[in-house]
Amino acid sequence: SSPAECWSVLRRRGKLFCRSQHKFVFYRRALRHTAYTYIDFRKLNFDFQKTKIFVSEKPGSRRNKIIENTKNMENDSKKRRRELETRIIEKVGEVITAVKNANRVDEVICALHSIASLLFPIDSCLLSGVIDQRYRDQVLSAKVPCANERDDLWRVFYQGPAFSTLARFLLLDVASNWLACFPFSARKHVYDIFFVNGLAVEVAQTLVPCLQQSRSDVIDINAIQSNVERLVVLCLLENNGVLQMAREFSVTSMSEDSTNGWPRPIISRVAQLVASVPDKAGLRAPTSLSSQYPYALMYWMLCGLSEHAFISTCLCVCFGNLFFKQLTIQLLSGAEERAITLSDKEASFGISETDGTLLFVGETFCRICRRGSSDVLLHEVISQIFRHVQQVLLSNSDADLTELFGSNPGSQVWSKIMGAIKDPYTVERMSELLLHQLASEHVTDVEAYWIIWLLFHQIFYQQTSVRSMLVDKFLLWKVFPVCCLRWILQFAVFGCPPVADPLSKDHETVGLIDTVQRLVAVWSKKEFVQSATMEQQACWKALFI
Repeated sequence: SSPAECWSVLRRRGKLFCRSQHKFVFYRRALRHTAYTYIDFRKLNFDFQKTKIFVSEKPGSRRNKIIENTKNMENDSKKRRRELETRIIEKVGEVITAVKNANRVDEVICALHSIASLLFPIDSCLLSGVIDQRYRDQVLSAKVPCANERDDLWRVFYQGPAFSTLARFLLLDVASNWLACFPFSARKHVYDIFFVNGLAVEVAQTLVPCLQQSRSDVIDINAIQSNVERLVVLCLLENNGVLQMAREFSVTSMSEDSTNGWPRPIISRVAQLVASVPDKAGLRAPTSLSSQYPYALMYWMLCGLSEHAFISTCLCVCFGNLFFKQLTIQLLSGAEERAITLSDKEASFGISETDGTLLFVGETFCRICRRGSSDVLLHEVISQIFRHVQQVLLSNSDADLTELFGSNPGSQVWSKIMGAIKDPYTVERMSELLLHQLASEHVTDVEAYWIIWLLFHQIFYQQTSVRSMLVDKFLLWKVFPVCCLRWILQFAVFGCPPVADPLSKDHETVGLIDTVQRLVAVWSKKEFVQSATMEQQACWKALFI
């Protein structure tokens, strides 16, 4: 029976269905003793995240008791969460007050340790050697919660207003007044730990905006700026914070108003913040955050710099591009992990286009391309996908490559990344640079075909704009090496690898003839030939010869 018929049968029997927040196993238990045991709710097309059902019976019935107990458990959970929120917020207030009233750096360290020990498994003995004896006993005697309670406090701290309140105080007041006096171990275990071991998504949304300070009431703005830059490098680059964000976006959103995952506006905001780090970094920022290269040549020409000064300026490119390079490597690692996880769980990969990890990767790639670093992005993409293609071609020479590539989780991730990129400019820019870089690296026709296939075989048939870009815009208006035009025809028109015979399939032969006739009709027009460059005309002649 269809879902609609099942609903109709149950409603005619006088059963009352309504919404709730119970798990699927409870539905089966509640309906076990009904007269319609042939209905298997696991095989119906219900979205159990949105449509929650249960049967209402007479007061005092067994099923109603189960429902009541479940509601009580939910109420107890919410009540405990509110209690933990109140507790952690009060603790943050106490710490801020203690730091403001402190006269010695040891007092600040003790105050921060009192809340850090509630959230993280800190070895207090590591601080005993860097503080005075009278404060050492206070640190060593601090009460430490059990592991489960600590995890609950950690979630409440980072998901609520407590972290943003404390982080702002740490980044402004503590950094300008006390951080320079912190011993290294104290800075690591009671200061940096709030950012390094926190929820990466929340940490990024707090740190990156602080890269640009406009407050005039801060005494030491330089100390604040340099500390924020240090934390950004530490969290995003050295501790793979971008990879951690990609992992966090793969799980269901922890906000109560979201049931299907992280809201897309939050994913877009975080991607924009991460990609804007080089723009927000100051002139004295670490070289790993710099992005001065796009303006180096212009600055040299306008200001009349010496050759030595120009070379020094251009050195910023390596480090400015280093940020986006490391960013891309982490994003690709996160996307690959997600693809393997979905495959191991035997999940349908077709639903992963709305997966938070892939959306985050796609959004960040768009921001990187919009900031003029498409070449850095494509270099890492081509390097990884080229290695994958070579491994598959060398290990499975006699297998059906189309089926082999299509079923490999390491292959599927590339088409999903391209499907997650919604910006047409990014898709076109990446496609154009991809063809040019493949031509410059002298890859074979077979390798180039499968690289293009892995990236575009899904969106080519799903999006008309991609088909128009490859068949019309690239063949008619763009200037490519002859090999690139051959690859485009092989993928977009023939639809088969170069080793196969493109004329062996009737429907592909018809597509080839139609495409060639249309291209020749456009190319043969007098106005088009007169407006085309000599390079374009040479490419067309070489292609058909």
